Amino acid sequence: MNEKNISQLKTRLVQLGFEPSVENMLRCHLCFQPAAFDLSCSQIVGIDLFQFVVHVERSEKEGYVLRYYGATLRKAVVLPQELEVLGSAMKGIDWNGLVLGRSVMGKVSNDVTDAAFEVLEKMKLIGAGADLLKFKFWVGTALEPMIPQLSAQKAEWEISERFYFFDETALITFDDAVRFLSSRWIEKQLLAKKKLLVKRTVAENSSGSQGGSVSGGKLLSKNPRRLARRGPDKSVS
Repeated sequence: MNEKNISQLKTRLVQLGFEPSVENMLRCHLCFQPAAFDLSCSQIVGIDLFQFVVHVERSEKEGYVLRYYGATLRKAVVLPQELEVLGSAMKGIDWNGLVLGRSVMGKVSNDVTDAAFEVLEKMKLIGAGADLLKFKFWVGTALEPMIPQLSAQKAEWEISERFYFFDETALITFDDAVRFLSSRWIEKQLLAKKKLLVKRTVAENSSGSQGGSVSGGKLLSKNPRRLARRGPDKSVS
């Protein structure tokens, strides 16, 4: 292995926000000499999850180099009160372990499978709320492909950005990405509220104009034919 290259990559990754133990991840990938690979880590900030995936590529002149990383803010899904009991039941189940147990005998107890089956049966009775529960507890797991309307739910609860490594002296760290995505999320919510307000205003104006066109069964505007028969108004100055 190219120890100098490994040292350079480790230094850069630690500056980004990885723990020094990232060197072990690097060595595991580099021993296979792939054309490219990804390194992932995550951070919990408040109650929200930030995920980072760094893309590493092999270069003919420089060995392996960092090309870019993707950062995703996944907001904590807040369940409505009527779903809290079922949400607590879902939280108590190791869903990844359950998936693993489908192919590895003895990995999951009967109690776990019975509890999971009971929860899934109850979710069939709550309609759209089941989709929200699945997203909250299955996204980021092996069960993610089974989440209904996954793209739409990610658009509602997540926001992402890609950052490129273009200058050795201008490193955008994970902390920088956290601040950037948090700001973008606030902007997204403000724009959504503004669009909703505009939509409501247009609807109210449209409703008001339709209701104001007729008063007591009579048109508010004057009939031009009637005015023509009457002639010009004779007002006293």
